[in-house]
Amino acid sequence: MARNFTDDDRDKHVVTSEGTRIGTIRDVNDDRATVERSDDDEGLTDKVKDMLGWDDDDSNEIRDEHVDSVNDDEVRLRDRR
Repeated sequence: MARNFTDDDRDKHVVTSEGTRIGTIRDVNDDRATVERSDDDEGLTDKVKDMLGWDDDDSNEIRDEHVDSVNDDEVRLRDRR
């Protein structure tokens, strides 16, 4: 991603590269965004958790380096295969 997170990114859905929703951005701070996980954690595989450095907390951070693209509604993560 070529830019820092902005206030406009708040409340956007965070999705995997395949389009599975894993949470919503609740707060932003330059190159980091705090994500509140969705109630349905099925899309949040161990592989995605490991890539993001997440444990079992309810909210976690993503960094701009994890992001492939941002549009009006969502933040899409990079494919890390």
